[in-house]
Formats: sequence, C-alpha cells, structure tokens
Amino acid sequence: MLNNLVNHVHGNLSVRGCIPHRAAPILIYVLIGSLLLSSCSGLANSPGGGVNYIYTYTMTQPQKNDQLIFRDNYLTIQFFFDASAISFQMQNVSEASMSIVWEKISIGINKRSFAVRNNSTFYSLGNTPFPMHVIPPLGYIRETIIPRENVFVKDGKWVEKEFFLTNDRGSQRLKKAIMKMVGSEVTLTIPIKIGEIVIEYPFVFKVNKIAPLPSTVLPPVKERPPVPKATLQEAGTASDLVPILIAAGVFGVAIFLLSQKKTPPADL
Repeated sequence: MLNNLVNHVHGNLSVRGCIPHRAAPILIYVLIGSLLLSSCSGLANSPGGGVNYIYTYTMTQPQKNDQLIFRDNYLTIQFFFDASAISFQMQNVSEASMSIVWEKISIGINKRSFAVRNNSTFYSLGNTPFPMHVIPPLGYIRETIIPRENVFVKDGKWVEKEFFLTNDRGSQRLKKAIMKMVGSEVTLTIPIKIGEIVIEYPFVFKVNKIAPLPSTVLPPVKERPPVPKATLQEAGTASDLVPILIAAGVFGVAIFLLSQKKTPPADL
C-alpha cells in the first residue's frame, strides 16, 4: 500500500516538474514518514483498556442518608454523583426567597478544598462571575458543580479530572489502589441566603462501595450544560494544524536540500 502511494505521488510530482525525477522518491518517503509520525503522536495519547469502576456514596452529615437527601424547614435537596462532579436538585420549602452564595461554595476531596464551577461557569475560560439566581418559595433549581481547576481545555477538547481513579488500565496495582478508596470523603459546603440571613450547610459524603462495571455496560451519562462550540472549534483548529505544519516544515527542508547543486567528485 505504501509503495502504491509512493508511485502515485512520484508520478504526479515528476510529470508536473515539481522536483527532479531522481529526487522525488527521497522527498516522498520523507514527507510520508513525517505524516505517519504526526498521526502516531496522536494515537499515543488514546485511552487504553482496563476495567471501569462505579463509586457509591452515602451522606454522613448533617444527617446520615443513603439516598443523599436532606430536608429541613427551609429546603429539600438531593445529590447525585458521577466520576467528576456533583449534581443536585434543591427546592425552597420556606416562605421567603432564597439564593445560593456561589462565591463561597467549596468542594473538599479527602480534605483538600476547591472553589467550584456551576452550570453557568462550567466551560468558562476566564474568571466569569456567578449570576444571581433567586429561588422563590416552592421554586427549585437543578445544578451541577465541579472543582474549578478540574475542568480545562486540552488538545481542543474540554477535559474533566475525576474525583478518584475509575479505570485500572489492566493493572492489578491500580485495581488495589482503587479498591482502597472505600471510605474516602467528599465534602460540600453550600452557603444559602434565606431572606436576609445566610445559613451555611456543610455536607459530608463517604465512598461506601466500589464495584467493577461490566464490559457490556457503559458508565452513567454525565449531566452537563451544553459545550460552547466556538471555543472548541478555535482550540480544535489550532490542534489540527500541528501535523500539517510538521509536514510542511519537513517538505520545505527536503526541497531545499534536494535543490542544492551536487559538486562532482574530482578526477583522480
């Protein structure tokens, strides 16, 4: 297949007079080699195999609840975990309007604390302020929050860092490390303004079970806001240009070298 490609390109280049007939094969092999190398560089970062694992959480504070539901005289809230974020639905059951003080929310992963992103700032590249959202009596909201630094653009795609390792990559060492995550702790502190009073709600969740996901079952779908297409297209375009620029650079160097006049050996 490679020889056919070389012959085809060789013929086109020679007929059109782009380069000398004898020099064409050398340039073609250099060019094709550079393209193959640039393609392989992308394949090297593709995810490997291994077993995926699902983490199950229980709420331990402010009250124990395996369904991750909390109620008091002001609100009812239920949480849902995926590998890298926490989603929740919260209803205002008080007689006053309430709002979440987003700037003061924090997530803790095994004692390390992080600022957060929510639905409005999930794919923000800058320091976008949180919008004000008032929840009237009997009103409710659905939100997804994630540690701020755990969402970023890499190679033109939005990437999320997980709370804990979820794939063993076929390694027994990683499998043991994953299973040791039972008992790990995730904390979430949500300050809520009710009327003119701010009440801080500290929630604590613990990993109570880790189970391998059957190979025929996909991980649960993550609840996320729409991805901003413009940002991804711009980042993706820059990433896609890299193999082209590499090939063009090699092509240019090869033409320069082949265009140099050869000095014939002196007669002995």
